[in-house]
Amino acid sequence: MIERAGFDVLFYANPQPMWIFDVNTLRILEVNAAATARYGYTHEEFLTKTLRDLRPVEDIPLLEELLPAIREKETHYREFRHVAKNGTLLNVEVISYPITYEGVKARIVYGRSIDARKELVGRLELTQRRLLQILETTIIGFMQIDFGWRIAYWNKAAEELIGYNRQIVLNRSIWEVLPEILHSDFYHSFESAMTDRISVDFTDYFWPTQKWFNCTAYPAETGIIVHFRDITHKRLSQESLLEKIDQLKEISYLNSHALRKPVASLLGLTELVKEDLIKPGEFKDIAALINDCSIELDNVVNDVNNWINDEDYLQPFDTVIEAFDFRAFLQYVVDKLQPIYRRHELIIISDIQLSFYGNKQIIEQALRYLIDNAVKFSPVANRVIVKAELVMQNIVLSVEDFGVGMDVDQLHKLFHRINQKKHVNLSSGLPKINEVCRRHNGNMWIESVPGDGSTFYMRFPLSNVGAYKSTGVINFGVYRQSYTDISYNEEYHYLYVDWIGFHNLHSVKDGCLKMLAYIRKYDCDRIINDNSQVIGGWMDACDWIIKNFFPPAEQAGLKHLAWVLSPSLFSKLSAQHTVEHKETSVVIQRFEDNQAAQDWLASIR
Repeated sequence: MIERAGFDVLFYANPQPMWIFDVNTLRILEVNAAATARYGYTHEEFLTKTLRDLRPVEDIPLLEELLPAIREKETHYREFRHVAKNGTLLNVEVISYPITYEGVKARIVYGRSIDARKELVGRLELTQRRLLQILETTIIGFMQIDFGWRIAYWNKAAEELIGYNRQIVLNRSIWEVLPEILHSDFYHSFESAMTDRISVDFTDYFWPTQKWFNCTAYPAETGIIVHFRDITHKRLSQESLLEKIDQLKEISYLNSHALRKPVASLLGLTELVKEDLIKPGEFKDIAALINDCSIELDNVVNDVNNWINDEDYLQPFDTVIEAFDFRAFLQYVVDKLQPIYRRHELIIISDIQLSFYGNKQIIEQALRYLIDNAVKFSPVANRVIVKAELVMQNIVLSVEDFGVGMDVDQLHKLFHRINQKKHVNLSSGLPKINEVCRRHNGNMWIESVPGDGSTFYMRFPLSNVGAYKSTGVINFGVYRQSYTDISYNEEYHYLYVDWIGFHNLHSVKDGCLKMLAYIRKYDCDRIINDNSQVIGGWMDACDWIIKNFFPPAEQAGLKHLAWVLSPSLFSKLSAQHTVEHKETSVVIQRFEDNQAAQDWLASIR
């Protein structure tokens, strides 16, 4: 029995609606003033009602389902919809517990209005729907990544900018979906936002679709949120403007130096003739000098024409990315060029049978340039070989001539020329060829033997995104990352670092950072740095190694490094450039084989 003495305080004086009902008949037995005020009934009217009368008609079946629980002895906490006398729907949070009221098994109910909370929730849901609508109609890509690196949200713009629809990527690891961004600025910026809980703004190149993205990654309650927008057009316009400025500087140099010299000489010689200052016996000599100056001027003009032709040959750089049959593409280019080069047979060697996703137009321009170059520098030969092969999930396209070849000095000059965006010679389009490769996350290199001709290589990696766009089939194993295998030789106390495949700035940075961790872990002062399985050059990483690897490596204790060189000449030249420009006292020796490197380290005490 409830004590009557405390009933007034607990029930009648309570500012929240309360009532007591019979658990068998559901009839209201008593009600307080707050309930009559809230529901609009008089006290007498309320006592004629049952729980069914307080519910909307459509909610009565739910009440019937709860009857067994209502008749139990446990305290209940639930949310219901009630209806007032005037028909207004009321959202109520109900707490009830069993009592005996005037000899009847009953329940006392405390009903608190949650209309304000429901209204707030409704507004939030509306705001969320509107926000979602905005996110789904904006041109800015949005993704949400949880603490386990799983993709929790991926908007429509992200689908269009990256290439995957959301059904493919949701609940998958970002690194499984996009392994192409590992060790890039995307990777490091996402790591900073997730680990350090800071906002990061950055710009990076997403090579599978050849787009520049301006990105912001910032911490959220469940991980990080990333939004990114396409700034490719703006970026390429800036690069084109800078390139034109470089070209104008070259032309200015020509006008002030190369052209002025023969022109000034011609003006001086013709002035002598005009002023009748030439003796009869000197005309032959003057004519010879005029001829020499004319030839010099003609050579300069030809250099300018060659340079302009090279530039025009590779411009404009189209930005259209498409899927195309690579073998059929090679055949098309060769069939188009063969009638032009009648003295040379253009031979295709390729067993590649795949669809490649890339910039077909600029690859064609680059290939045509290299074929033209091969014919030009092998005038006495009768063939040029165009070869395409798949190496570690990279298409390696090469053009081989059978001309005079190049010596090491010539290749060294080309190496530096190719790996600089700024023009250093007016008659070379090779930096443009390298740029074509870089846009596809590849590179170019040259192998040549004096007297045996030269082979120019272009590398184009396959990507998961590209494979999906080409075939419509999801395969997250198409892209293959170059890697570095590091082991510690406990007996001789040195690190063995084996670099495998093709490398660039991102893969080199990753490998070097691992090396630093191993140096510190094992307190090593010597390394065998084995490049024997490296293919092509990695010039874009040289400056980073010089400035960001060797100083901390020396500080960590590195004293001797045995560098086993790659058979690839451009890899050797990359190593040579790095060694010659390092700014530390680490002793580096270069070797052609691993055993010689081991012997050298063993000789050091």
